[in-house]
Amino acid sequence: MVKNNKIIKIILEWTAYILVFTLIVWGTPAALKKILDSEYPIASITSSSMWPQLKKGDLILIKGVSGKNEIAVGDIVVYANEKGFTIHRVIELKEDTFITKGDANNIKDKPIKYDKLIGKTLNFRNKPIRIPFLGKLSQINI
Repeated sequence: MVKNNKIIKIILEWTAYILVFTLIVWGTPAALKKILDSEYPIASITSSSMWPQLKKGDLILIKGVSGKNEIAVGDIVVYANEKGFTIHRVIELKEDTFITKGDANNIKDKPIKYDKLIGKTLNFRNKPIRIPFLGKLSQINI
């Protein structure tokens, strides 16, 4: 009888661990989507173009924006392109487009239409909130 109770306890503990893990893995992104009002609330930095502000392997939080009235020169924004997403700093705002540049890059990017804008980094004390190294997990090829 004692052995059966131990087995049941172990099964219940593992069930609880699996449930908590599942809630964290699937629940956190779903909650962040609502909190940050963004379809893509987290992103991994995959290049060094924003060094030293953002480093390769960082995980950042993205706040959704709905257009040019919600961004300013100096903001780090995320926009869609043919290969995925780009995360660069806004250096110029125009009527129909905006221009960005990676902090570590020598040349500015081509103009981007506002409908490609996904969001901007969530900041604390005027710096993007970043979690070092955690973004590398999303870059692992299995």
